[in-house]
Amino acid sequence: MTTAIPAPEPSPDDVARGLAEIERYTAAHAPALPAVLTPAPLAEAEAVEEEGETRRVRELRARVAEAHRLVALQADEAPLLVDTSKVRKRRARVAEAARLYELAQDPDALAWSDARVRRTTTVMAMSAAVIALGVSSIGVQASVVKGLDLDGGSIGWWAAYGVEPILSLPLLAAVAVQAYAAMRGRPIDRTSPEGHKLFKAEALLLGLTLVLNCWPALRWSGFDLLPLIVHALGPLGAVTAIWLLPTLWKILSVLPAGRATAGATGRKYSGNASTAEDEHRARLHALIASEALPAAPSATAIRRALGCGTETATRLRDELSGGAG
Repeated sequence: MTTAIPAPEPSPDDVARGLAEIERYTAAHAPALPAVLTPAPLAEAEAVEEEGETRRVRELRARVAEAHRLVALQADEAPLLVDTSKVRKRRARVAEAARLYELAQDPDALAWSDARVRRTTTVMAMSAAVIALGVSSIGVQASVVKGLDLDGGSIGWWAAYGVEPILSLPLLAAVAVQAYAAMRGRPIDRTSPEGHKLFKAEALLLGLTLVLNCWPALRWSGFDLLPLIVHALGPLGAVTAIWLLPTLWKILSVLPAGRATAGATGRKYSGNASTAEDEHRARLHALIASEALPAAPSATAIRRALGCGTETATRLRDELSGGAG
């Protein structure tokens, strides 16, 4: 049986060395701790308070800087000189209206317009005359039937409707010839021999139509005015339409032919605009020479001094600054 030999007790140096090794190991393998936020030093906080760099100060400084930039940009008048879509549309409509007005004063355009009006009024009057004579055929047929004592529904009764065309067709032929001559620009003079003959023929045919229409309404006893007026409507309508036409043609024939135009409308207006701009340019140079305006005035100043449009003022300003020839 062996006897265990006890281990020698460590010396104080061994204990110290062991403790040092433990401390080194712990320091090398210890986890990193988050940094603890510490308040700023008192001196630094006092310095910030003295400078006043708070959030409100920074916002106010930004607003002041923005205002300075806006004032500098607002001094530039370029945005005010740009035409909006509404202005451009109005310019286009004004230019179109000016050209249409100028074209309407052209002698050829006036002649075409007069011919169209003459043709329209003639067709209207002739249509009224045809309708009136067609209506009056009822009264004429009734007068013929009464005068000839024709039986209703007989051949003679139906043939009585042909009396009105016998009267109205020559009348319409005379009016149609006058209408055609008027539409050709040569209305027939009613005081000429031909005009007198046409007037007598129209008066005879219209008179017969009027009498034949009104005869059934004439009663020697118990006279009633209303049937007479009703029977007279057709012939009177035809008389009015036919005898009114020569007056209408005469009125249209004496209308002025308009002023002659030299060259195209656009060139004429362009020349007028150039002349006005030359006058503005001369006046502008005179104002600058008299120091009433600066050497390089703005477009707004030019517009106010000359009373011209914005477009003209812009061109004159560009000319002074060398931007235009």
